[in-house]
Amino acid sequence: MKSKEPIKVKVGNTVVKIYRDSYKKNSSNYERYSIAYYLDGKRKIETRSTESEARTRAHELATQIARGQVNVLSLTNSDRDSYIAALNLLQPLGVPLHAAIEEYVAARQHLHGESLLSAVKEHAARQHHVIEKKVSEVVSEFISSKERDGLSLRYLQTLRSHLNRFAGAFHTNIGSVTARLIGDWLNAQGVGPRARNNLRLSIITLFHWARAQGYLPKGQPTEADDVSRAKDRGGKIEIFTPKQMASIMKNAPADHALYFALGAFAGLRRAEIERLEWQDFNFEREHITVAAHKAKTATRRLVPIQPNLMQWLAPYRGRRGRLFKTRRDTDAAIAFAKEQGIDWPDNALRHSYATYRLAAISDTARVALEMGNSPQKLMTNYRELADEKDAAAWFAIAPEQEPQGKVVQFRN
Repeated sequence: MKSKEPIKVKVGNTVVKIYRDSYKKNSSNYERYSIAYYLDGKRKIETRSTESEARTRAHELATQIARGQVNVLSLTNSDRDSYIAALNLLQPLGVPLHAAIEEYVAARQHLHGESLLSAVKEHAARQHHVIEKKVSEVVSEFISSKERDGLSLRYLQTLRSHLNRFAGAFHTNIGSVTARLIGDWLNAQGVGPRARNNLRLSIITLFHWARAQGYLPKGQPTEADDVSRAKDRGGKIEIFTPKQMASIMKNAPADHALYFALGAFAGLRRAEIERLEWQDFNFEREHITVAAHKAKTATRRLVPIQPNLMQWLAPYRGRRGRLFKTRRDTDAAIAFAKEQGIDWPDNALRHSYATYRLAAISDTARVALEMGNSPQKLMTNYRELADEKDAAAWFAIAPEQEPQGKVVQFRN
């Protein structure tokens, strides 16, 4: 059965689609990938047996069409035989044909007539101490080493997400992956500048670790270091109004309201909230200790418990252990808010706290210490987004208690 949603490979404004077909032959199930594109106004179909081969071919087609090189697709029989032979030779390396040719031409331009093979052999002789390792093997070893180092679960999840995708695209030794190939792969991910830079940083970290293990030449910059950063101009800061926040808190179940309150009225990051334990709350001195190993910046800080936050926390005094057992608990809180029809911008709770806290006390250095941010970032992002009246309304959002202490509604 053909899948409803095709895989889309985009280069510039050119999109080549891949459809996955499932079929049965001799009582066995098989998959086939059909690559669809248009040439001279006619729809063309090519098939491959694996998704990796289909993606590679689709990227080549999209690149050629985007560059106006459609005539390359109309090959003579002998040219087509050569083309297919070249693809077969490159397949074990996981390198697209166009990238291989570009690299070959660039290398020859630096050799001044010398044979490329002889230059490679000479280089290999100098690098004989380098241990050859597949990208997938290096990624597996790298993540295992970070697990042994006791790094945070959130960071390990990020590394797995980034680097397993990277390893899936390069079925070759890590020493064969060039800056150009890394850049092409990053561009093909279809993500914004910040996400691209985060991917790039994970790859650089991987390559540096590989160099330390002897999988790349020591004492030399890695190919990942030569991949340029994307220009990240930042996005618009989006915050909740006091009225919106009051509505969120009014409708939220108690465990969801706890998560919302800590983000909105203490400015804690999501990952920090997930790591908190009730022992971190000093109700007598009215502050929360964010230990260095629980903070994004690896720096200990004290966050004041605002009067309205103290009321939201009151039912939990005397508790022990972690506030939230798993990330699924905080996922559920955000999912609940979205189910109520609430638009949920990234980091909206933390952005809102910074905005209203700065408006309330006009002390950039103090708010920066509370949040673990730089004063410069606060001044750039949050200054003059709200006034004192807005701040007063924000920090007046509190639960209204029955005599028995049951939360029945909010006031603001």
